[in-house]
Amino acid sequence: MFTALIFISGCSTENSNEVIIDDEWKAEYDGVPLNIGVIGEKPKRTFNNITIHSAEPDSLKQPEEYDAYFITDQYFGELSQADWKSVLMNIKTPVFFINLDVQAFIYRVEEMNYGDMAPPATEHSNGFVRTGDTFNMWGYAESTDVNETSDWIFNSIFRDIEEYKFH
Repeated sequence: MFTALIFISGCSTENSNEVIIDDEWKAEYDGVPLNIGVIGEKPKRTFNNITIHSAEPDSLKQPEEYDAYFITDQYFGELSQADWKSVLMNIKTPVFFINLDVQAFIYRVEEMNYGDMAPPATEHSNGFVRTGDTFNMWGYAESTDVNETSDWIFNSIFRDIEEYKFH
């Protein structure tokens, strides 16, 4: 199962020739406070209601510590190794790979590693979490620089974490 995000922008006009674009998905996150553990480089910006913590890979083995994890490129290779497969196959806390350049399913397939003929990413950032016998998966795509994460991606991830954890 693969979730793709489709965004629709509505337009309206008022008394002038000015076009007003309603892009709700670009709105700043204003939901419940979230604690995010970051394995790798923390985002340089701050976000409303979000507390960002530095985390080590071993914290994935105690997933109740944070509402979700962000993993950045410094750990893409290490966490794709065989000794992490069972941890990521069974994780009950959402994990998001920020700026991932390969498809995230490689972290759950025994025979695959980061860089080992891994299929190229079709999105900018990907996330997943184990829910019973299946996985919830998220993907966020954009056509700009894959080395920069736009605010809308972070804000969309925060909304998806809130939806998963609290609704």
